[in-house]
Amino acid sequence: MRDHVKPPYYYQSMDWEKLVTEYEPPYEFMTGTRLWDRDRIVATQNQRLVDALQRAATVPFYQKLWAQHGFSPADVRTIDDLHLVPQYTIDDIRDSIERQPPFGDYQSHHFADAATTPLRFYTSGGTTGMPRPTIYTQWDREVGAILSARTFYMQGIRPGDAVINAWAYSTHNAAWIMDHALWHWLGAIPITTGTGNVTPTEKQVEMAKLYGAAAITATSDYLLHIADTAKRMGIDPRTDLDLKTLLSFGDTKAVEDVYGVPAYDSYAFHEVQYVSAECEAKQGLHIFEDAFVVEVVDFETGKPLPPGHRGNVVITCLYKTGTHQLRYNIQDISATYEIEQCACGSWHRRMDYFRGRSDTMVKLRGVNVWPEACGKIIQDHDGISGEYFCYVESVLGRGGRTREEMTMMVEAQTTAADSPGLKESLEKLLKQKIGVQINVDLVDRDALRPLTGHGDRAKLKRFEDRREAR
Repeated sequence: MRDHVKPPYYYQSMDWEKLVTEYEPPYEFMTGTRLWDRDRIVATQNQRLVDALQRAATVPFYQKLWAQHGFSPADVRTIDDLHLVPQYTIDDIRDSIERQPPFGDYQSHHFADAATTPLRFYTSGGTTGMPRPTIYTQWDREVGAILSARTFYMQGIRPGDAVINAWAYSTHNAAWIMDHALWHWLGAIPITTGTGNVTPTEKQVEMAKLYGAAAITATSDYLLHIADTAKRMGIDPRTDLDLKTLLSFGDTKAVEDVYGVPAYDSYAFHEVQYVSAECEAKQGLHIFEDAFVVEVVDFETGKPLPPGHRGNVVITCLYKTGTHQLRYNIQDISATYEIEQCACGSWHRRMDYFRGRSDTMVKLRGVNVWPEACGKIIQDHDGISGEYFCYVESVLGRGGRTREEMTMMVEAQTTAADSPGLKESLEKLLKQKIGVQINVDLVDRDALRPLTGHGDRAKLKRFEDRREAR
């Protein structure tokens, strides 16, 4: 028999009043933090940035990174000095894991610490490489859940709503933090269907109708798949379901068209949870500036870009204690907006919508090409389902020279054989918009599911680099 040990009870392990004072829950946020003026936002960021740097300074990963660049946290007094902090990317995280497997040297806590404080552990989805492990403290989970709940409240979820959570309940954080937010901070009821791998899409449609779900949270791709499945079952998503709002990631217009209710976008990722969210005004994504500083930097130089210029998103998280994100170049593509008051009344800065990842960028004949951008170009073209998958490969050209070619596999609305001229039309459109030849391989409807994971995966795979296979 092992020794008796008192657990670190969750309800006793944190100062809850401090939590809700510093990071207001959604109801209070709408009339509180959301309406702060710029002076108060910046003053809060300045103090929290200094505190975040001090916490990170105890972590070997940052000690090593900052020493290499001759940086000291004492160099930073306000967010105007943030540019002095060295950036890092996912490659540095991978090096850290290789240096100190399996967790890397970027964690402040380890599993043994769970004996004295509640911890959670998740990994990234690994869509662009090996999964990244992250240990979250109780503080990190609760603040992350509050930010998620703010997002859902801004986008129409109310206490008593049933919400189909069609994200994967797996080793990834997404479904779990949404579940936590809906249950603990909104008084809503998550219906834990998960993706089509766990609960067949037909069953999800039946449950949405049977239990009168007020919302579904999923990627836009999967929301469209749910709607398509409902139609095949003889259920009209616009009239036979009781949906009030849809919590989406991606193309919300297509989702709104098919369901007939508002759909809202947002931006989040594994380590830091929700960063920004669309409000009813739909004029970009409001950054939760009491919790983050968001920069956009040049793809090549890493230098901060002015509003309106697209580049890599660099995140500085002001609240984390388990792992720390100080100028993390996540390599997602977006832009910041000029600071001005939104029609909703908020002064919190807004950012553009997610525009793809720079690490999937392919340079063809001197032109930068992103698979996600190709998808947006063709999405409204007649005769296709909207599903696509891109790959790049090296081929032998004239004179035996190797050149890189990108091929876009595109699903026809029915079958490729029944779509004469469609391939040529899509290739012409891509050439006009991008300025370089993109090959189109037209395939039958649903043929891409094994490649993209459509219908099964929450986050679809859209790109594969096949150059290394040669």
